[in-house]
Amino acid sequence: MLPTVPGLAFVRPLGQGGFGTVHLARQHRLDRDVAVKLDNRVLTTERDQARFLREARAAARLSGHPNVVNVYDAGVAEDGRPYIVMELCTGGSLADVLRERGPLPVEEVVEMGARLADALARMHAAGILHRDIKPANILVNAFGAVKLADFGLAAILDAHAESTVTVGALSPHYAAPEVFAHAAPSPAGDLYSLAATLYTLIAGSIPRTIPWPADSLDQLVGALNAPVPPIQHAPPAVNAALLGALAADPAARTDSAERLRDELSGLRPARQAPRVERRRRAAAVLAVPALLAAGFLGRGFLPPDERTAEPEPPPESAVAAPAGMAECPGHETDGYCVADRCFGGLVNSADMQITARPIPCADPHAWQAFSGLPLPPEAATMTGTQILALPQVSAACSTRVMTARAGVDTAGWAVEILPSPDRASVLCLASEPGAERTGSAFGPG
Repeated sequence: MLPTVPGLAFVRPLGQGGFGTVHLARQHRLDRDVAVKLDNRVLTTERDQARFLREARAAARLSGHPNVVNVYDAGVAEDGRPYIVMELCTGGSLADVLRERGPLPVEEVVEMGARLADALARMHAAGILHRDIKPANILVNAFGAVKLADFGLAAILDAHAESTVTVGALSPHYAAPEVFAHAAPSPAGDLYSLAATLYTLIAGSIPRTIPWPADSLDQLVGALNAPVPPIQHAPPAVNAALLGALAADPAARTDSAERLRDELSGLRPARQAPRVERRRRAAAVLAVPALLAAGFLGRGFLPPDERTAEPEPPPESAVAAPAGMAECPGHETDGYCVADRCFGGLVNSADMQITARPIPCADPHAWQAFSGLPLPPEAATMTGTQILALPQVSAACSTRVMTARAGVDTAGWAVEILPSPDRASVLCLASEPGAERTGSAFGPG
């Protein structure tokens, strides 16, 4: 049963997804056709409805961007189902274009990719995550412009839920590897999905083939960390930009949509990704504990004879350096060397969540990493103070190590730590007092 929405007359369904249906509707007062996304779920409380409308208003603020689908209205129908009234894009989606035309010319995809990355950067600056970028969610309007659709709608339409988007609802071939371990949605995840989409449009094939549902944990981890092959007919700069944004480890991934936009536009060179094999091994070490913690060893996931078996820890020699770190000759007990990892101001929330915005070292920055090391599993529940008190961390993140690895005088510099979001590793950061620095103060050792 379709609800009554003031000012609209439903015409016919246009498409159906996991949680709702998009309908063609007529807006009589303005004499125009629109698209209406009607959710199947019901918002039962005033709090849920208020949150939905608040999120919808935030999404509507992006409507002026030329590569974002315009949001005209939103509300909650009399039966409690939320709806959003949007611009009708008559050119279909990029999934339709790919089916009809096959792989697209590199130049065409690079141009649209730069525009979409700019739209994504504006979203992230407004505090909105997309969470489901894929060819089917990029629409083409009547004038041929590509537009991100369903931006923020995963959050909007989950307004009554405390959890993030479930793994069962994701698009596995375009979802970032960390999403499979129930990691919180992040800009890095959106960036991966956009790069996977652009890669598919150029290559005609997905960057990683993800078995879903997977038959075993090894099968899933292997697929999530498989190296992405360069596109044979794409220029090196395009491959470098896409592969950098497709890194399995979010810490090694291109750090922002702005950077991807600039790399695709040729405004700055694409950074060289870490060696594929090292990155793959490091990401696998990080991914397995996260997937275990997320419950991927539940009943029915592994063969019966493996369900009760305790996973064996990898031999010490098999544990690679965390992504972005390297062996540091002469300082084997002082953590790994870290080069060209710079950040803005640190934000410490109750000593439990410590974050910092990545910044290119050539730009003004407050902090630069000089050392780093993996953390033991128990660090997952530790405060920042407790992590710093670990003997191996206090040794690696010391003023002695900072001074030994510096190419400048570091007298009076401050030292802090920055744990990775999953607490699998930690960076030791140094800051020059009184001014932001440009360029690198610490080399690879």
